[in-house]
Amino acid sequence: MELFGVGWMEAGLILVITLLVVGPERFPHIAREGGKYYRMARRYADEVMKDVRGAMEELESEVKTQTEDLREIRDIGRNFSTSGGDTLREIREIGTRTREAAGPAGGAPGTTEETASSPARNE
Repeated sequence: MELFGVGWMEAGLILVITLLVVGPERFPHIAREGGKYYRMARRYADEVMKDVRGAMEELESEVKTQTEDLREIRDIGRNFSTSGGDTLREIREIGTRTREAAGPAGGAPGTTEETASSPARNE
């Protein structure tokens, strides 16, 4: 386990050097102070990590929500495109049927432009 990039070997070396520098009389007091600061630093590091994890979870949930929204929009676009293509095919089919029903002259079979435009002449 490391704290601030210092592993167990480095911490042990620091303790030995501290013991040599301050002497055995003051070492227990300094060790207690060092332990107190170490625990304080660990607490702060844990709190910061907790805050970072919370922020990351919040961001992930936001991204997930937006991704789901975009998927829904994409699905709506696909459905719209599919139904638009179906509608276009239906319109073309209706046009083809209408042309076939109208016959080769462009009107109903057996009618001319004159008889179709003036029904009173047939009387």
